Amino acid sequence: MITIDWPDTIRIAGGLVGGGQFAWPARAREDEPPAWLVFGAMIRMVSLAEGEPGLRPLTTALEDEGFDDTAATRLVESFARHLMVATDAWQEQGFKAVEREYLQRLAPEKGLRREIDETGDLIARRVGKAEVEKRKLVPALKAPAWLDPETRGPRL
Repeated sequence: MITIDWPDTIRIAGGLVGGGQFAWPARAREDEPPAWLVFGAMIRMVSLAEGEPGLRPLTTALEDEGFDDTAATRLVESFARHLMVATDAWQEQGFKAVEREYLQRLAPEKGLRREIDETGDLIARRVGKAEVEKRKLVPALKAPAWLDPETRGPRL
């Protein structure tokens, strides 16, 4: 199963495989669309780490999960199609359409309700609890959780 750790980490069967990253103009205002927005992603195709994949349960590679070169190419093509569909849905139906799809990709947690507020922050509420957890989007996007600053690749 492919899941997302909010906001940018991609996992397959629970193992970190990569993630996405956004860039936007430094002077962009939060109350209007930026002049430009760039999205990039990095996915670990093969593992260069020594030892059996089972020794690294928190990381994985597409090859370790049964993807061959053809399947990996199809995965990238599928992502591009989904990104274009999501962009169109956002423009035509508003952000709620994108929010629904994104939240379905977060790793499920029993008894946890999540939503994204108007600033992009993740709001999490446990069923039966009054406390609300808020995870800020902009600071999280500035330092991708999945990216190893030393290797400039997905964390091991």
